[in-house]
Amino acid sequence: MRNISIDDINAAILNGGAGSLVVRVELEPASGLDGIIAPAKYAGANNATYVYEKRYLGEEKPQKVVLIDSKGSFANRVEETITEARRTGEGLLASMPHIVVKYNDESGSKTYCDSQLPHRGFDGHIRVGVHDGKPTSEAKEYIDARNSTLENLLPLFELSPVTVLFGGWDSTRSKNQLRIPSVLTGEMYGVLADQSDDDPAVHRAGARIDPVGASVSVAKKADREKIVGDSIDLSENTKNKFIGSGKGSIIGLGAIPPSADKGALDGVSVRGIVSSRVLSFTMLRTFHFGKGVEGDAAIRALIAAALLRAMAGYDENPVVRANCALTETGKPLVVLNKRYGEKEEFEPLTAESTEKLLEEAYTQAREKAGIVWNGQEFLVQGNPAVLDNASAEE
Repeated sequence: MRNISIDDINAAILNGGAGSLVVRVELEPASGLDGIIAPAKYAGANNATYVYEKRYLGEEKPQKVVLIDSKGSFANRVEETITEARRTGEGLLASMPHIVVKYNDESGSKTYCDSQLPHRGFDGHIRVGVHDGKPTSEAKEYIDARNSTLENLLPLFELSPVTVLFGGWDSTRSKNQLRIPSVLTGEMYGVLADQSDDDPAVHRAGARIDPVGASVSVAKKADREKIVGDSIDLSENTKNKFIGSGKGSIIGLGAIPPSADKGALDGVSVRGIVSSRVLSFTMLRTFHFGKGVEGDAAIRALIAAALLRAMAGYDENPVVRANCALTETGKPLVVLNKRYGEKEEFEPLTAESTEKLLEEAYTQAREKAGIVWNGQEFLVQGNPAVLDNASAEE
């Protein structure tokens, strides 16, 4: 087999080309099939919960599965490759134009790229900030970017390529809300080991042992207020709860016994895990950039190559979450879905092969569409009122 090439990408982004590129990886718990892994948690009616579904896996009956990673989480993990490239300055992804929000406080300055913000180029931190001394929403480059349409995405692509790569929705705008669909989607699920169990989750939580005292209950209000006064970083809500009850557990004092309550989620047992990713060329072909047939095609090819490079970068260090260590059971399957049921299989994507692909795509986009990636930065000073009212407590 061979590596996917720029010729394959160029053919796929034209009408009549391949529909999609699919990467499928089978995994198992790193400790073995008897290991417990932690799927994604979601807010339930009363407690956190896992998401269970039924999938057709080629067997006689659909199988029960648990969602380990959703489409949104997958996109964020792939974006981290771009964020890391900017940190290290290595590779072409580091040269991609980007928006940066900078906040200043007593601990120093903190910066956040559009690849880190939840709504990418349309994020609230950007919109309520200041660029060159005036509100960002009044800056010409930003206005032009927000006024982009699927008929001409060039202004947004030149300002914040990640927003075009991964999709976005300018949902808070009063009119002309741009919605960019995701070109790259992915998910991960595990096939439950016990298909008959109505509640396959392992319910348990660890203990906390306080060497000073198993129980800390402050009876005197004066002592409560002194403790709170000496703990200057407590949130107002936590302070008030502690002053009202005197329970040390509210501020992290005292021991907590182990629990097997139904609300305590520790993980599930699975007999197999599947990670699948789909790069949709049919969706990508709906993107236009006002550069004519050849120019638009070259930008689409650049988008595809950048996504493959970012995905290959994540696969080099595929962190999911704590207590969810996984290992591959074999080589990833990389398949190009062509017309009329034809398929072509390629070698697994690597950082080295996709970096070469990205460099070729960039050279092509620069020559045919005038795309320039010199690490251009659109700097936004974060609104201090946002920082003053931000809290991690919720």
